[in-house]
Amino acid sequence: MEKQGWVSIWLGNINDEDSIGEYVDLTYDEDGESVPSQFFIEFNIDMDETDEDTIEKAVYKNNSSDISLLLEGCSYEEIVIPKIQKSINLKKSYNAVILIYNFEYNNEISSSGAFDFIGAARYE
Repeated sequence: MEKQGWVSIWLGNINDEDSIGEYVDLTYDEDGESVPSQFFIEFNIDMDETDEDTIEKAVYKNNSSDISLLLEGCSYEEIVIPKIQKSINLKKSYNAVILIYNFEYNNEISSSGAFDFIGAARYE
């Protein structure tokens, strides 16, 4: 749900940068109406509760189970990384990250396809 000052984090494994864009980015139909991406559908996220400009995503060449490496370079990393490190102990390695700012996911679906919901944290 839309919540100012929160970031929700998903980690996954994906083949390349283009694939993550296709998976996450909204598209538009012939009438100019936005169409939810596979990511929004799989995790049952109402796209009206998010803003495209608050979504960050990245794909890395190597997998890692170190959350600080996976989140390195994200917005508010100096706040987000320590908070997530305290509450998350990754059990597997990932090579992709999706972050949605000003959004607190309710963990309705914890895993879908190649991605797992990791958690949400305050960044303000």
